[in-house]
Amino acid sequence: MREIIRSFVRDAVESAVRTEAIKLESFDYGNIEVSRPKEVRFGDYSTNAAMVLSGPAGLKPRDLARIITDNIRKDPGLIERTEIAGPGFINFFMAGSIWQEVLHEIHARKERYGQASDKGYPKVLVEFVSANPTGPLHVGHGRGAAVGDSLARLLKTQGWDVRTEYYVNDAGNQMRILGRSLLFRYKQMLGETIDFPENHYVGDYIKDLARELADSPIAHQLQVLDEDKSIELCAQFACNRILKCIRDDLELFNVSYDDYFSERTLHETGKIRDTVEMLRRQGRVEDKDGAVWFTMEGQEDEKDRVLIRATGEPTYFAADAAYHRDKLERGFGRLIDIWGSDHHGYVPRLKAAVEALDESDGKLEVLLVQFVTLVRGGGEKFAMSTRAGLFETLRDVLEEVGPDAARFFFLTKRADSHLVFDLDLAKSQSKENPVYYVQYVHARVASIFRIAQERGIEVDLTDPDLSALSLPEEQRIIKHLADFPDMLAEAAEALEPHRVTFYLLDLAELFHAYYHDNRVLTEDSQTKKARLYLVEAVRQVVANGLQILGVSAPERM
Repeated sequence: MREIIRSFVRDAVESAVRTEAIKLESFDYGNIEVSRPKEVRFGDYSTNAAMVLSGPAGLKPRDLARIITDNIRKDPGLIERTEIAGPGFINFFMAGSIWQEVLHEIHARKERYGQASDKGYPKVLVEFVSANPTGPLHVGHGRGAAVGDSLARLLKTQGWDVRTEYYVNDAGNQMRILGRSLLFRYKQMLGETIDFPENHYVGDYIKDLARELADSPIAHQLQVLDEDKSIELCAQFACNRILKCIRDDLELFNVSYDDYFSERTLHETGKIRDTVEMLRRQGRVEDKDGAVWFTMEGQEDEKDRVLIRATGEPTYFAADAAYHRDKLERGFGRLIDIWGSDHHGYVPRLKAAVEALDESDGKLEVLLVQFVTLVRGGGEKFAMSTRAGLFETLRDVLEEVGPDAARFFFLTKRADSHLVFDLDLAKSQSKENPVYYVQYVHARVASIFRIAQERGIEVDLTDPDLSALSLPEEQRIIKHLADFPDMLAEAAEALEPHRVTFYLLDLAELFHAYYHDNRVLTEDSQTKKARLYLVEAVRQVVANGLQILGVSAPERM
């Protein structure tokens, strides 16, 4: 709908330019906004076009607005009238038949309502979570999973060819620390006295792995291998077990990946060394102090960064550069990474490396996800530290509140905003619980149709007389349903899946208020048929939105 308004405005401006009513050599529509006015008296949509173009046109905004409205194509079946308001806003009052068509479109397209066709966009790779396989997922990883998976679903609805990937950091010093942690716990279990290093993993899950290790075939190998080989074997054992637990937790969270990519393969295939040499050919590598450095060339990250240490060991940065080069070589034209906010300083150097490898800018986009604070009703907080074992795992949260509540709560704020997650609220069955509030819309509509069937009421949704939907609250609901496609398009463009959550909460508020004050199964057959048509459209849009969020749409609650 908003694109229709934009096209009318664009056509009007171009018509005025052709007739020389406006002298405008060139103009950019990028800053022209079409939005919903907060008050009904200002119409259905409003645009700031006259204020944006007044400068280039050399006219006062209200004068330009008058010229634009005079040149807007007359289509009484679409636009009833226009008005100029305030400093130069143009308000549009849409024809009533438009809103009826919205309901027909929802019923016709069903689960495809809001989706856009394939526009030939470049392939997109969304990489998210990618937690080191050194311990269980915590709630911070869970928020990244909810954002990443929902974003991928959202982009798919807008015609993007999307694949998702988990980057498994199964190489480097962290794996050696993990292997040594497990080996030491295993030896302690056998009665050896060992001074456990402070920087190693001390969580109870390491002790659980040690017990599992003792019952495995490789326990015998540890009796004959030297310490380095034993550490390597323990690291592989722990990594495989932890990664399986991670995949199980994500599956429980309704998150699945198209691919898992092993960092170790980059080392084994020589991809990291090849990438460093490619950067050298681009003039972005310098040898100094016995190490190999990536030169930032005055970009945001002012410091040059080490790619290969003096010991000959590649850094994580070198591996990440090679990994992103691999993404590009696999044909992905758009790379979206979702990281924890503590990695913000790492963004400029990796973007610089990707730009150097691809000789273009803008292919890599990084979303930073802020931390989560778990609280209960009394405000008790939970501290989290993977190595110290002081964390609330994602599995614990899922078992307590369920995956639906967890996913929805993680998306109740922008990803870059700190989130306070109230576990008691997430379990409550009340309107204060946002996921319950939205899911109950779907369940309530399903209940209406069940009651109709139980009462022997014929439910015929073909050719309803929608003129019966004359109440202001019915019109507000329909207009909100009409905003769904625009909202999805804008949320996808901004990479903000939380907008879907906000939209559904607003729709739930409109619906519950309407249901409280009005009977759907009324005695008047014409009104009843129209209202059933309306609430079924509401149910469908709620289901479509919840599907993007990865949240179920129950028929009973």
